[in-house]
Amino acid sequence: MLFPLGTTTKDAIVRILSVSWPLTPIKIWNAVVKENYTITYKAVYKALQEMAQEKTIEKTPDGYKLNEQWLKTTANTALEILKTYQIKNKITGHELIANFTIYKYSDEFYRIVTNMLLNSTEIRLASKTPAILISKESSKTYLRKHYLELLWKKIKTGTKVYYLLPTELIANLKTKPTYLELTNLLEEYSNLQIRHAPIHSVVKMAITEKEAVIGLAAPPNTDLAAFLKIEGTNLTSLIELYNSIFVNGKSLTE
Repeated sequence: MLFPLGTTTKDAIVRILSVSWPLTPIKIWNAVVKENYTITYKAVYKALQEMAQEKTIEKTPDGYKLNEQWLKTTANTALEILKTYQIKNKITGHELIANFTIYKYSDEFYRIVTNMLLNSTEIRLASKTPAILISKESSKTYLRKHYLELLWKKIKTGTKVYYLLPTELIANLKTKPTYLELTNLLEEYSNLQIRHAPIHSVVKMAITEKEAVIGLAAPPNTDLAAFLKIEGTNLTSLIELYNSIFVNGKSLTE
């Protein structure tokens, strides 16, 4: 099993344990159901037993977690393939790797961005339907909920977060409690900056100093999603492009 992950029960379990661990079988089942799976606890427990036998996961006194040896083997395999590609596609100046993947589960975006958040003190975000505005617990999948919890934790501990939203969305929010909450948060946390621009200027993305993920259009009424993942020692040009849109955007009060 290699990333990206698909839509099987085992894929869902790996995806969940990649952002939070250890978890008990009942917590894993609840999280799998959150991913819109109509599945019984018995089926999830059976998958856990099989994955433990396959050494994909391991059981601890507090619950299940991913098997670190399996992770290393998976990573080493990917790195060996990557080295072969780098030899044939050497880029001068600075190392830059672009990876385009079509995911079978749209919330993969939040799994990727969660990992980016863990390793960054500054992040630039943009979205037409930002998760930051979702307040209903029932509207959150497990990965989205975990991402939001980490995002707010990082904001409260000083991480610089830039968030670009569509002007059309802000216009609809002005009469709702969420809008007032956002303006209050901006006053409380100076490291959080939110601006809005015309919707055609806003592309779903997350950018840190050395990583970026950009979402592309997906077919309607499906969970299929396409992301361009970029890694490199210098993403200055991409950051400058984001900044040029952000600085010309408007504050929430405008």
